[in-house]
Amino acid sequence: MKYIVIALISLAISGFFYFRTQPALSRGRRWLLFSLRALSLCILLLLLISPILYFLRQNVQKQQIILLSDISASLDLKSGKQSKKDFLKPLGEQAAKKFEQAGYELLSYGFARGLEAATDNTLLMPALAELTGKHDFNRVKGIVLLSDGWLRDESLQGVRQLGCPFYVIADTIKPSLADLAIVKTVANRHAWRGEPTIIRAELSSSGYSGPATVEFLLGGKKISAKNLQLKEGEIASVDFNQRFNQTGFYPYTLQVSAAGVAERSQNNNSYPGAIEVLSDKQRVLVLSDSPAWDNKFIVDALAENERWEVAHYRVRDGQAYAGEKAVASLPDANLAALVIVNNGSLRLSGEPLNFVNRNHQKGVGILFQGLPLTELASILPLQRSNISASYQGFLELSPAASSYPMLGIDAAELQQIPPLDYFYVTAAKGSEVLATLSNPQKSPAIAVRSAGNSRVLSLAFLNLWKWQLQSKSGGYRQLLANSVTWLSNKSSSGYSAIYNSNYFLGEQIDLRLRAEDSIRSLRLDLNPELRILDADGKEMFKDFMTLTDGEYASSLTLDKPGQYSFEIRDKVSGETSKGRFNVSNASLEDRDFDYNLPLLAWLASDTRGQLLSPAALQAFNPLPAQNIVRERRQDFPLYRKWYIPGLFILSFCLELFFRRRWGLL
Repeated sequence: MKYIVIALISLAISGFFYFRTQPALSRGRRWLLFSLRALSLCILLLLLISPILYFLRQNVQKQQIILLSDISASLDLKSGKQSKKDFLKPLGEQAAKKFEQAGYELLSYGFARGLEAATDNTLLMPALAELTGKHDFNRVKGIVLLSDGWLRDESLQGVRQLGCPFYVIADTIKPSLADLAIVKTVANRHAWRGEPTIIRAELSSSGYSGPATVEFLLGGKKISAKNLQLKEGEIASVDFNQRFNQTGFYPYTLQVSAAGVAERSQNNNSYPGAIEVLSDKQRVLVLSDSPAWDNKFIVDALAENERWEVAHYRVRDGQAYAGEKAVASLPDANLAALVIVNNGSLRLSGEPLNFVNRNHQKGVGILFQGLPLTELASILPLQRSNISASYQGFLELSPAASSYPMLGIDAAELQQIPPLDYFYVTAAKGSEVLATLSNPQKSPAIAVRSAGNSRVLSLAFLNLWKWQLQSKSGGYRQLLANSVTWLSNKSSSGYSAIYNSNYFLGEQIDLRLRAEDSIRSLRLDLNPELRILDADGKEMFKDFMTLTDGEYASSLTLDKPGQYSFEIRDKVSGETSKGRFNVSNASLEDRDFDYNLPLLAWLASDTRGQLLSPAALQAFNPLPAQNIVRERRQDFPLYRKWYIPGLFILSFCLELFFRRRWGLL
């Protein structure tokens, strides 16, 4: 309205000046001067109010549907009479057509290892992460998923955060043919040369109940076989008790078969694994002054652990004895820990004392039980007091005990510990008291001390063996085993890799490093570097690990089967952790010829979508799309446009020019 008023004022003023002129001008000349004057006045008045012109533009955006198709190798496998890819493709086209007819814009992507072209693994979450970077998910109203459901993601909880439903298409009809499969192998990562180790196969059966045979293959050669009865829909297990007489790294295969059974596929009838055989057990030496029940129970408890070879020696007059036979020197090869028991008469001197001091300097841990020795005063966390008598009391854990794994004793188990024969001691400087006696003085009873890379655990009492007679849960044995395990770690901190011994070809290899200090607190200031070498020593991977949730981690894939070794070296402390693993020539994708219906159903329900069989898809009608209309305003500030003042100057100057030319004042 204000612009109309400005125009009228400009016309009125100009008309007043040029209604008549002196001298008189022709009508054409008066109209020209009138127009120039009106234009100049109109521009001038507009500039005074700083006008802004704007235009409104409407942008209509369609709601979107993403068609996400699994292109991994497992889709080429047959489930029934045709491959899963050939089965799902026309169903995906049918679903896409229905959504387009409902007014949605269709976006199509393939995924395997994310949105990449690599097809030897199936990871959904990286693909979804890439999609969120490409598209506005406020417009995306659903994802049509064409997949067999064999996803290798560590977690799929993030699908809920997308806020859009999954319409999952799959074949829900149970196949008619049977299927036998080994779904997992269970075994220790290491075995000891000459010692038996258990390797377990877990099996499943679909469409078949009856006898089956499981074979253990080493280097493609059958080593042993076992028969069992399978029941449809149930998980069965078979244990192989294997003994390896040579050290080394042994990839193996477990294989199941059933005579006369026609299977849909035999790709999942075998499962690879690997085990590393180490040369010798670690040795634990028990030194004492005389035969006693404490010695016997300690030796028996530790000998139950297959990792350790336990030997007991009596020491007197500077000489060590194995039974009644004197030994020239104590063995220190593969020595994990020393256990020293002093019932009151032990004296260390000569070679036995040199042996203890020498191995302590090497980092061998020491468990000391009984009356502290003055000969070891420089390393023991508990020292003799000036009171030589002993008394009985009950044990109480101090708050510091919660930081040490070997003292993870619950209240009920603690009550099973009988009164102990306690020696009056004092805590040495630099030691940490983990338990006290239940006396008013809270006298120290258990303490630890670290010197360099060696650990010492001291128990200032005897007759702990009586606990074993009263304990129903094996707390006594567990305490000793945990203590020796902790002592045998020659590092002042826990620095250990977490990994599997075998991976499938193309499977994501997740290597983790957990680093702890002496009180089990996480070390978050390290910079560990991971190197992976093949069997020929060629470097296949090198990168620094990243810190995530208290652990350092690296993820990679290796496309070449074979044996690999790795080393994780911290650039800050110089600590290392090493290991070996195998990449088999079998692929996880080759095992997945069926549909993982439980996972597909969970994806649909967790995102409030639908699991659509071919019949359900036929009746499925999506809700009509609701277009998103967004207005965009575009402003044009006239006073900032150079041509507006220029037009004013031009019209004003032209008016003056013609007025003078035509004799007007």
